[in-house]
Amino acid sequence: MFKRSFKFALLVAFVAGAAFMVLVSSTFSPPSAEPEPQPAAGSALRSSAPAETRPSQTAAGVQQEIAAERRTVIVDAVETVGPSVASVVITGTQRVSAFGPSRFRSDFFDSFFSPFPSHERRVTLQSGSAVMISADGEVLTNAHVIAGADQVFLMQPNGEVVSAEVLGSSAMLDVALLKAEGLEGLQPARLGTAEDLVVGEWLVAVGYPVSGASVSSGSRFQPTVTVGVVSAIGRSFVPPDTRGRRGERDITYYPDMIQTDAAINPGNSGGPLANALGEVVGLNTFIITESGGSEGLGFAIPIERALRAADEIRTYGEVRAVELGQVRLQEITEDLAEALELDTARGMLIAEVTGASADAGLREGDGLLDVDGKPVNSLLEVRLTLIPRFVGDTVALGVWRNGHRLDLSILLEVHKD
Repeated sequence: MFKRSFKFALLVAFVAGAAFMVLVSSTFSPPSAEPEPQPAAGSALRSSAPAETRPSQTAAGVQQEIAAERRTVIVDAVETVGPSVASVVITGTQRVSAFGPSRFRSDFFDSFFSPFPSHERRVTLQSGSAVMISADGEVLTNAHVIAGADQVFLMQPNGEVVSAEVLGSSAMLDVALLKAEGLEGLQPARLGTAEDLVVGEWLVAVGYPVSGASVSSGSRFQPTVTVGVVSAIGRSFVPPDTRGRRGERDITYYPDMIQTDAAINPGNSGGPLANALGEVVGLNTFIITESGGSEGLGFAIPIERALRAADEIRTYGEVRAVELGQVRLQEITEDLAEALELDTARGMLIAEVTGASADAGLREGDGLLDVDGKPVNSLLEVRLTLIPRFVGDTVALGVWRNGHRLDLSILLEVHKD
């Protein structure tokens, strides 16, 4: 019995020992996979750490990445449009409000939108900015920038100053066309379009907002750059002192303006508003402010309108005012609305019509509901729809007749005083 138990114990011990040897052998023996290839002679060992945990690049590589990141689209846009911007220097008469600046600010006349009295003084100052639009030496600016000037000069980015001739201006559109010789320090701007602007896209405003005040002579010719976005499009404004008036040519209207939060300050007027490609899409014109400085409510004239005005000035020496032909309008009252079978008192009544408008189908007694899709309920609103248009353009009229809407097209004629 003892021998049998002893033999059994030896057998168990042998099996356990064999199992232990197999375990030790599997633990310390090399893996069966192929050996890892060794690096070639002279080459650096590669880290087995993941890419995100590897040591950073060399200092030179980091500097190159930072330098590349500094070259943003904004930098490229500024380098494109900057060489096309000049400072406008005038000698002449400045109109100053007797009651201080108004909430609406242009950069040459604090009282531009003010209905209050003003006084005048003789000045020589940097009054605004301008942008070169052709290799012939033509530049665009705002009419209010050069209003009252006896002489106009352009200070170029290279510091050279040349005399400029005023080819013509339109107070109604606030656009002026200048021409100068010897503009070697400027280059024609790349012209874009405001028609396809998207709210939220980047914009760059370039100009001379310091106006030379307390600035060294060596830096007065260096333009300033501000950056923002398209805040809104199609904003329209009428100066308070023109409400209820018919729209004489010396009254300024601002229909369908570009709104931006790029800082526009005194001295910026007439300078370019450019997109991220450096293409000029507007002329910086005015701001709305409570403090007197930029509060992010800047407005620019669409470049297409400014260029059309320049074409008119080249050809006719002025921008010709337009009208719908020989048409007399009156507002539609509740009684007239009922007679016309309109649901509410809206639109304008065609009280009298002759000439081309009558030939185009407009009749006395029609109700004019909209012009180019914009509702019109006053003479002022009709005027605002026509200000951005030029002689020879065709506008679409929404007309109410016999209880039904009709759509007519009218060719705009020269306004007859």
